[in-house]
Formats: sequence, C-alpha cells, structure tokens
Amino acid sequence: MDINDDPEVRAARKRWLAGGSALPVVELLASRGAKIEAGTYARLALAKPDCPDAAELKAVLAGLSSPPSGWDEALAGFARAPSADTWRDLIRFVPEDSLYLRLRDVVVRLRELGLDGDTIFQHASEAGLTPDLIELVEQGGVSVRTLEHRAAHAGGAKSTYFGLAAQAAFLRGDMLGTVRLLRQSLAYENDLCSAYPHVEFIRERATPAQVNILDRAGIPLLE
Repeated sequence: MDINDDPEVRAARKRWLAGGSALPVVELLASRGAKIEAGTYARLALAKPDCPDAAELKAVLAGLSSPPSGWDEALAGFARAPSADTWRDLIRFVPEDSLYLRLRDVVVRLRELGLDGDTIFQHASEAGLTPDLIELVEQGGVSVRTLEHRAAHAGGAKSTYFGLAAQAAFLRGDMLGTVRLLRQSLAYENDLCSAYPHVEFIRERATPAQVNILDRAGIPLLE
C-alpha cells in the first residue's frame, strides 16, 4: 500500500492541513520507514512562518538519516576548515540508503553554520544534486565559475550543471553568459538531463528586453 494511503497518515495529514501541527504526520511517516516522505513534510512545515513544533520537527528531520555520535562536531569542524580530505572523512561511512537524506541535512546545517555557498556546492554536489543545492543556486548563493567547473566534470549530467550555471549568470544580470551557458546545456541534453527547467526558470523571470535577447539567440520558447 502507498504510504500516503495509510489511514493514520491520511488522518494526521488532514489535521495538519486544517491548521494543526505537521509533527504527527512526520513522526508517523518516519515510523513507517518512509523517511524521504517524512523529510518532505517536515521541510514544507518548517518553510511556513511561525511553524508550530518547529524545534521538534527539526529534531526529527536531523535524525532521519541516522547520524552517528559526534556528527554535529564533525560538521562544525568541516565548516571551520573545509577541504577535500575533511569532506571525505565526513561522508566516508554514510550508509548508501541514508546518503540522500544526510546530504540534505549537510547542506542545510552548513548554511546555518555560515559556510559560503560555493564551498558547500563544490563538495556536496560530488555525491549528488539535491533540492537544497538547487535552491542554493536559485537564491544566488553559488558562483557561475563554481558551476561551470562542476559541469566540466559532470559526465552525463553536464546539461543540468551548465543549466544551473546559466541560472546563476542570469541572476547576476549577465545575459551574454546566460545565453552561452543555456546553449551548452541544450547541447548536452540526453534522456536523463534536460535544459528545459533552466530555460523555464530564466524565461519566467526575464524582462521583455531579456526575453528579446533569448528569442534572438534561439533559446527555445516554453510550451
């Protein structure tokens, strides 16, 4: 049975949508082993101003990836002195089935510790691209240079990373760079990676003058 069809989960979710706390939904999902779904609901709730039970939700969220003893100290140590070696030490023994959730936790926690976006992206994206890393780019927290460097070593994911670099260029007002990087993203498209989300992000935010530049450059229109 789909976890979202579980009667208890549905009832708890209904109470949350009616104005209650998301904590019972998150705890139920976590207890059923649906950790990714639990994390999704926790983040949705925490994104709202004045979230009820925020401290408890953060505690559940932090525990979903089963961090070992000393994890907080290890994260703080990496934030103080980030390097390839300390990053490898940080994630070396993370179980494969916990890696996605642990990476999401790492990105959020390192941002809270004040580590710059370029350093976070440079290291965390080596293990995979998470929604938190994409959000970091879309908030202007990652430089074009960092994203282009990552794209050059991204194998079959070049389209995605060049597309993210185009978004970063756009957010900085560099339309020539935006067009150049979108063209690269389009050139590296494959069955798994598309330039479409990046074109969409840029076109939806572009001014009429910027749209004209995109049109003249042959960047595809949104359907």
